[in-house]
Amino acid sequence: MRSTDVCYRFVGNNSIQGNLSCGFLCKPDESGSNRDIIFDHYGGLLLLDGSGVYEGPDGVRRQLSPGSFIQRLPGVCHSTWVNPDGRWLEFFLCISSQSYENLAQMGLMSREEVLFCEEPQEFVPRMNRLLSTMKRSGQGELVPCFFEVQALLCELTARCTQPQSGMTLAQEACRIIGQAKGRIGAEEVAQRLEVPYETLRREFRAAMGLPLGQYAIQVRINEAKALLMHTQIPLGELALSLGYPDYFSFCKQFKQHTGTTPRQFRSMR
Repeated sequence: MRSTDVCYRFVGNNSIQGNLSCGFLCKPDESGSNRDIIFDHYGGLLLLDGSGVYEGPDGVRRQLSPGSFIQRLPGVCHSTWVNPDGRWLEFFLCISSQSYENLAQMGLMSREEVLFCEEPQEFVPRMNRLLSTMKRSGQGELVPCFFEVQALLCELTARCTQPQSGMTLAQEACRIIGQAKGRIGAEEVAQRLEVPYETLRREFRAAMGLPLGQYAIQVRINEAKALLMHTQIPLGELALSLGYPDYFSFCKQFKQHTGTTPRQFRSMR
């Protein structure tokens, strides 16, 4: 499976309480990232390939790799950053917030935002069957799918472990870069972490799949996108607020990474 294939359904007459969806999602570039998103329902996604970063409401960033099980908990503001290497493949399952709460209260599901599954590929055949069944079932035939989705979520939770406490060097670097909104160089990050620059450069690339400097640019561009979408700050002032010497430098880098100019991006909102 290396293509997007999804199914959005609901059980009964209530599309909110009967929320039921699943599918495979490919996210080839950073456009698949979600910044400060809040779900009114529950969404669990198992990362099958690729890598990225999860940022919770506490601002701590957690490295994502194949086997990461990300729980988009209802009402919790969070972000997921996709490494733009074309490898990201996830399988997601969505149910209503009430269904999730019922399972959590019975101890069948966790309230941790990020868990880890050692053998994620073992679930792929079952995921394929579930998706196929949901797509061909009539509206009145979805009840078995409703229970199968919950059973799969509970089994995933039971098979998962919590990530190790404490952050890796790469995660610490991500936290510092995020706090600086990308306006920081690799050398300064290494100084703050009190580690040799080459050690940081090597470990960050191995863990995150891209150079630290490229990651910082990605964070900076994401910040620019948010400001362009949600504010009316003049473009020249916005460029300066992001740490660029002038609008032309900002425009050049923004277009290199998004394929559009800041002005064009703002006009699309």
